[in-house]
Amino acid sequence: MFLTEKARDHLLDICNNEKQRYIHLSVAGGGCAGFSYKWAFTEKYLDMDEVIDIDKDKKLVIDGMSLLHLLGMEIDYHKDIFGSVLNINNPNVTSSCGCGESFSIL
Repeated sequence: MFLTEKARDHLLDICNNEKQRYIHLSVAGGGCAGFSYKWAFTEKYLDMDEVIDIDKDKKLVIDGMSLLHLLGMEIDYHKDIFGSVLNINNPNVTSSCGCGESFSIL
């Protein structure tokens, strides 16, 4: 799992603005293609979770139950005049819905 410098900076800004230490990413069933990404703040993480340093005390917590769906992913941040987005490049995705909010995995 890889977090680009732009994504790291953006997540750090979110943590600082919201006064949070941990951002949690998981995969949940739902959406028209079968799965969707879920972002949330959390107060702690479990031993089975993957923890990626954003800085020395801010962390991205990858849900342990979602790890198989997220292996090899890259998170990047893009900003342009139309808005901004955290883009997840997930090599496990086999297809996604037209709106881009959900995906399927074999």
